[in-house]
Amino acid sequence: MKRVSLSMAVVFLFGVSALAATVSDQAGLKLELEDTGNIAGVELGGVKLPKGSLGGFYLMEPNSAKKIPVTGKVVSKDGKLQLLLTSPLQAAVSAEITEGQGFIEVAGMLEDLTGRDRGLWLGFNLPVNTTGWKWGKTLSVHPEITQTEPGYANVKKESNNNMVPIPSVWMEKGGIALCIPPNDPCVFEVGADAEGLRIQMAFGLSKDTKKFPSKASFRFRIYSIDGTWGFRDALAKYYEWYPDYYHIDPKVMSFLGHHHDWIRMNFVNEEFKTDRQIDPNLKEYLAYTKTSARIQGLSNADSLETNAQFLDAIATTDTIQHYEKKGATDSKLLSEGRTALINSICYNPDGTFGRFGTSDGGVDFPHNCDPDLFADKTPHYPVYADMYLRKAVDLGKMGKFVGIHWDRLGGWSNFLNYRHEHFAYIDHPLTFDQDGRPCIQTQFTNYEMFDAYRLLLKQGGLFHEAAGMKDFGWGKIPNKPAGQERTGMFFLSSVVAGGWQEGSFKPIELGGFDFERMVMGRKSYRISSGNIPSHNESPTLEVIKNALAKTTAYGFACPVQVLYFYPPGHPGYDEDYSWYTKPEHKALWDKYEPANLAIRLAGWEPVTYATVNSQAVQLQRFGKGDNIYLTVWGPNPPSSVEIEIDAAKLGLKAKPTISEMVADVPMKVTPSPKGWTLTVPMEKDMTRVIKIN
Repeated sequence: MKRVSLSMAVVFLFGVSALAATVSDQAGLKLELEDTGNIAGVELGGVKLPKGSLGGFYLMEPNSAKKIPVTGKVVSKDGKLQLLLTSPLQAAVSAEITEGQGFIEVAGMLEDLTGRDRGLWLGFNLPVNTTGWKWGKTLSVHPEITQTEPGYANVKKESNNNMVPIPSVWMEKGGIALCIPPNDPCVFEVGADAEGLRIQMAFGLSKDTKKFPSKASFRFRIYSIDGTWGFRDALAKYYEWYPDYYHIDPKVMSFLGHHHDWIRMNFVNEEFKTDRQIDPNLKEYLAYTKTSARIQGLSNADSLETNAQFLDAIATTDTIQHYEKKGATDSKLLSEGRTALINSICYNPDGTFGRFGTSDGGVDFPHNCDPDLFADKTPHYPVYADMYLRKAVDLGKMGKFVGIHWDRLGGWSNFLNYRHEHFAYIDHPLTFDQDGRPCIQTQFTNYEMFDAYRLLLKQGGLFHEAAGMKDFGWGKIPNKPAGQERTGMFFLSSVVAGGWQEGSFKPIELGGFDFERMVMGRKSYRISSGNIPSHNESPTLEVIKNALAKTTAYGFACPVQVLYFYPPGHPGYDEDYSWYTKPEHKALWDKYEPANLAIRLAGWEPVTYATVNSQAVQLQRFGKGDNIYLTVWGPNPPSSVEIEIDAAKLGLKAKPTISEMVADVPMKVTPSPKGWTLTVPMEKDMTRVIKIN
C-alpha cells in the first residue's frame, strides 16, 4: 500500500482556511483538505463536483440532529497525513489518512474528554451535492436522490439503508462510495442528499473499556466506483479488498445440498446417531447446535422475574442446553454450565438479567459470547465461549463432521448488554441505545466468538454455517441501538463460512433476497423452502418449483425438511409428505441441482457485465475466467428477454459456447455492439441458468 503523498499548496479557499493537502484514490477521486481538517472540495474524473455542506468529521449528541464540526489541524509526519481535531462537545478525534490503490483509507480514534460514560455519533461527510445522483439502496433498487426523497437512513421507511455499511452514489460518468471494513464492526447509519455522502457511527464511551478506556476506534474507506454498475461495483471492490471474509470453500459448497442432513448433538454427552439421515451412505456430517443459554426442566419458568429467582432456577435446574441433559447433582458439566451462564448473562439497564422469554419449561438468556470474557481471572472463570470453541474442537477429533450448523444466531445476537464488568473485555467499541446509554451490542460479542472460530477452523478445516443472516425487526427486543428500528447481520455474517435461513412459501418479488446475497458475498447460503411438516403444508410440485426457481436465481441452495426426501421404509417416512420419490418431483430436483451447485462453486459476482431488456426479470452473474454463469428469473416474466453480454469485460476473445443448464431451452445468439445478444425464452417460476464457456 502506497503511503499518502502531500500536495502542499498556498491557495486559500474562500479567504479563510488554507489548502493543506490533496489525497487521491489513484482512480480518479481526489479530496482537498483544509488545514483545519475539513474537506474543501471533491474532484471525480478531473471534474470538481458541486459542493454540499461542511465536509469532514462532525459529532452529534444522542437524539440530536445538530452536527457539531470537529476541527483542528493537519500535519505531515513520517510521510503520513494526520488529523488532530477537537470539538466543543469535549471530545477529540485523531485520524490518519492513507492513499491506496483504488481507495483512500481513514483510520483513527474518538476520545471522550469529560471523564463520564456517554454516547456520541461520530460522522464523516463527503461534501458533494448528490441531488440527481442514483442511490444504492439495494442490489435491485437504486432511486434518484431528490430534495423530497433523499438517500437518508430513515429507518422506518427505508430500512435497507442502514443494513449495509457501504453508502454509494453515482451518475453515468462515475460515482463514489464509503465503506466500513468487516474487521471494524460498529453500529452505523448512512445517507446521501444535497449536503453530501456520509456515514455515522454510534459509539459508546466508558472508562470501563480497559482495552481502550473512554475511546472508540474507527476505520472506513472512500473510493470511486463505475457509473454503469454503481452499487454493484462498490460491493465488488469490497469483496476483493477483504477476501478472507468472502472466499469460496469448494468442499463445503459441494457438501451442502438440498436437504437437512444434520446430526442433532445438542448436548455434550449425547450419542452419535445417524438414523434421521437422508443418505445412509454419508461418511461426513453436519453437526447441529445453538448459541443459546437456556435452562430447562422448570415448572415455574413463566413466573420468574427477579435476579434472585433466576439464580435459584439456575442453581436447581438439571438441564442446561448444550452442556448437560438431566444431569446428576455432582455433574461437572452441569456445575460448569451454571457458572458459565451466570458469568455470561447480559444485563438490562437497571441491572436485572436479560431474557428472551420462556418456552417449554425453560428460560433463554441473552449472553456474551466473547472468548476474552474474564480471561484475566485466576482461577479461570468459565464462560459460554469456552463451551462453544471446545465443542468445535471435540467434534473435529471425532473425524465425522464437515461442519456445524449454528441455529438462531441472528435473533439471539440482537440484544444490548449493559453489564459494566463485561465492558472491560470487548475488542470492538461500545455503542449506545436510543436513550444515549452506553452498552455492548451482543452481535459483536457473537462476532468475537465466530472470528476466533474462523481462525481456529483455518487450522482444523471445520466449516461453520449460521442461521439468521438476514434482516431483523426489533419487536421482541426491549432496548434498541441508537438510530435503529431494524438490524442486519452484515458484520457477523462476514466471519461465518456460510449462512442459512428458514424460508417460506410466501411469494418473493424481484429483489426479495438482495440483502442475504449482499451480506454473504461469494459464500454459501441456503434458504429453506419451508418447514413442511411443522407448517402442515404439502410439498406440491408448484411449491417446490417456485422455491427452486427463486433461490437458484441468487445462487442459493434450497433445502426442504428431511421427510420430503425419505423413501418408503426409511424411519420417519410419511406418505403425506415424503414426496421426493414421485417421478415428477425427482425430475425437477435433478434439473436444478447440477446447475445450482455449478453456480455456487463459481461464486456470485455483484457486477454482471451483462444487461437485460426487461424490468420484469433480474439478472445475476457467477464466476470468472473460463466458466461464467448468468441467472435470469422473474415471478411473471415476459415470453422472452434479450441479454447483452459485454465480451471485453468478461474476457471473451471469440464466440463462446452458450447453453441453458436447467431446461436446455434453445437460445438465439447474435452479435451486438458490446459482444453478444442472447434471446432467451422464459417460463413462469423457472430460472434460466446460462453457461458461457
